[in-house]
Amino acid sequence: MRETGEKDNDVEIEETTKRDNWDENTKNENMKIEETEEENEANEANTEKIASPNGSDLSHVTTFEDIMDIVGTRGRWNLLLFLLCSYTSFVAALQTLSYQFLGATPDHWCYIEPLVEAGWSQEQIVDFAIPVDEAGKPDSCLRYEHNYTLAAEMGYDKAKAALQAAAAPVVSCYARDFNRSQYQSTVTTEWDLVCERRALYSTTQAASQIGKLVGYFFLGYLIDTYGRRRIMLYCLVLSIATAFGAAVAPNVETYIIIRVFINVANSGCFLSTFVLMMETCGTKERTKIGTLTGLSWAIGYAGVPGIAYLIRTWKWLQAALSLPALMLISFYWLLPESPRWLIQQGRHQEALTVLKSASKVNKRTLPPDQPMLAAFQRLCAEQESAEYTAPPAVPDGDGATPSKWKLATRWAAGVLKNYLAVLRVREMRHRALVVFFCWFAGSTVYYGLSLNATNISVNVYLYVFLGGVLEFVSYILLWPLVAFLGRVKSHVILNFFCGAAILVLALCIYFFPEAPSGLIMFFSLTGKMCITASFTLIWMFTLELFPTKYRSLITGQASVNARIGSITSPYINDILGEVIVWAPSAVFCVLALIAGGVSLLLPETKGRGMPEGYSFHDKPNTKGSANQAYLPDPECPSKESPIALTNKDPGQQ
Repeated sequence: MRETGEKDNDVEIEETTKRDNWDENTKNENMKIEETEEENEANEANTEKIASPNGSDLSHVTTFEDIMDIVGTRGRWNLLLFLLCSYTSFVAALQTLSYQFLGATPDHWCYIEPLVEAGWSQEQIVDFAIPVDEAGKPDSCLRYEHNYTLAAEMGYDKAKAALQAAAAPVVSCYARDFNRSQYQSTVTTEWDLVCERRALYSTTQAASQIGKLVGYFFLGYLIDTYGRRRIMLYCLVLSIATAFGAAVAPNVETYIIIRVFINVANSGCFLSTFVLMMETCGTKERTKIGTLTGLSWAIGYAGVPGIAYLIRTWKWLQAALSLPALMLISFYWLLPESPRWLIQQGRHQEALTVLKSASKVNKRTLPPDQPMLAAFQRLCAEQESAEYTAPPAVPDGDGATPSKWKLATRWAAGVLKNYLAVLRVREMRHRALVVFFCWFAGSTVYYGLSLNATNISVNVYLYVFLGGVLEFVSYILLWPLVAFLGRVKSHVILNFFCGAAILVLALCIYFFPEAPSGLIMFFSLTGKMCITASFTLIWMFTLELFPTKYRSLITGQASVNARIGSITSPYINDILGEVIVWAPSAVFCVLALIAGGVSLLLPETKGRGMPEGYSFHDKPNTKGSANQAYLPDPECPSKESPIALTNKDPGQQ
């Protein structure tokens, strides 16, 4: 029995020893695990310190604006972009607003070759051969059907006594003579752009707007596809070549074609730099920058009449107005690519290079490369998760490889689908249509009033100069107005004031045709000042309403609508204005008032960040409003929440 008890005790002691050893081993393992966790936490802490300067964490970077806050939005680099964009606007103004001087129309009458060769004076020719209109002024396009060869042989006194007494029919001229004391040479006198050829005169200005239409229609897509910088460099070469080429155009048809290409190039230069500038400025600076960009346009606007006053020959005037375009060559070295666009395209290393250069100029210190690249990846991942992915193409029924024609057709359909992407989204469609009309109305009224000096019978040099000066006033007043009232209210007020001023102008012309020119000029320029501010505002407003991927595209499409309006404005002034003097003002008044009314349908973007992306397959818009794009994020009120759209394929909406 004792032996059995001793064996049991030995077994218990052995089990107890094993248990104690197991507990000790477990304890040691737990201690090692705890030590490992502490080391990992220490490493993570060290990584966080390395992730951003001064030990700050880049996890707060959720938008591109956050990145630009690190780089700086008020430094020398940002100032450089502002100056580059402003200069393209200055160059464009010189070419666009020279129409009334390059094509100035002096007093003219029918050219009577036998009388000119006989040495008759202008006064004798007008008195003998030209009928007078209802106002008692010599007609510009008609003449009496006399035997002018016989009259030249008889001399002025005898011909007047013998031939003028007989009733002679009135016929149209086949050529005109111009008062050279007013202008030495213009496009109008060079190619006889009066009377039955008057539509060609309006077309020389319409060509400028056609060029902008073509430019904005295609370049918005190209800028989004190939980048801001590349398209800008191509356009500046075209701008310089065509600007000087216009001065040596052999005929009016060639001149009109060249004018188209001048403005295709200038529109590309401005659109590229303007989008780049707005994409790299901070939210707080966007209002100020977008407003002040117009100052350079105003400088070019006010400078055109001064240059035209000194140079009265149109070819030398065109060459003088083209000289500033040579400075665009410096953009090859000065203009960077948009880092926002590069990040979106997945070209993160190039974006980092641009931001490093920017931070160096701004005297800022960037975090190390890896955390920055990780932040870029995170931004792209967030955007891609919100992007719509098209379903795979349906193969041909016979399983055969599609023909080149089918591939080309599919490619063209894809391009068209991308071009109309915004209009295919229901929640964005009404916003885009309102923006398109506001651009159309603003451009029609702006150019209609800017180029209306001849129609309202005021001094063209003084009118254009004052119009340029008042552009300064409109831009300066727009800044505090937008900052205080926001985009929508400001746009409504400006359009309504413009419409009211033009309405008074139309009433003055209709009821008081002999009203002082100063009074007429006051109301016209008041409307011009308001529409200038309104048109500048809609540029900036549009960029804030749409996401990065389609920002240049929608701006280009809106500009197409603007160009349609500006193409019609010279015909409204030159052709409709000759029939009914007050009619152009009435048309401009109605357009301004309608634009002010429909802009109430747009959401307010004051203080909001620019949208980066949107989802076609997100939750439905619970608020039932397109303003969902700018509802504040409850966790971060300073940033906008993503645009929420319905669960439908955009092709079905």
